[in-house]
Amino acid sequence: NPQEISLQISLKKLPAPLKLFITVATVFALANFTYMLFILKALDAFAHIGEKESIALVILLYVLFNFFYAVLAIPFGTLSDRIGREKVLIFGYFLFSLTCLGFAFSDSLAAFLVLFPLYGVVYAMVEGNQRAFVSDLSTEDLRATALGTFHTLIGIIALPASLIAGLLWSITPTHCLTFLFGSSVSIISVILFVVLRKHFDDFQS
Repeated sequence: NPQEISLQISLKKLPAPLKLFITVATVFALANFTYMLFILKALDAFAHIGEKESIALVILLYVLFNFFYAVLAIPFGTLSDRIGREKVLIFGYFLFSLTCLGFAFSDSLAAFLVLFPLYGVVYAMVEGNQRAFVSDLSTEDLRATALGTFHTLIGIIALPASLIAGLLWSITPTHCLTFLFGSSVSIISVILFVVLRKHFDDFQS
């Protein structure tokens, strides 16, 4: 098939630093399981106060998450233009690890009122800046291929990420293993990013 051959050639032409970053982002995607497990964690924690009240609190927390994500996405994009995508992404990955740790060991409203906004901050730091960094590390003629490859791999890894997190969910009553998994894998992505950062800097210099 000529189209398949053309795609294979295009993928081979992707710059090495870009392939390395997509690898890092894919590792982070393994940590970044579905947001519904964060919602379920809060719902379980509030189960004792009644169904209507617990649902209302969870909706409030979800609104907080989305509010912080929406309000901070552009400022973090602007910040990454000024100080570099690497710094913002590394801190975003690290903050996700800390956020997961918080979810692993927290079950109070006070804690969730901090953790859900932090979760929104992570999304604001990571979502747009990952795509922007893929563009930064690709050549103009292969930008669409680069973004397509990135989104394809992130999409593929989303299924095993949520599957693993779901399997870990029921092992303990507090569901802490799910979030410890996310925290640990996220730290691995931070370490990979730091180790490989020189390759990204060299390409952009």
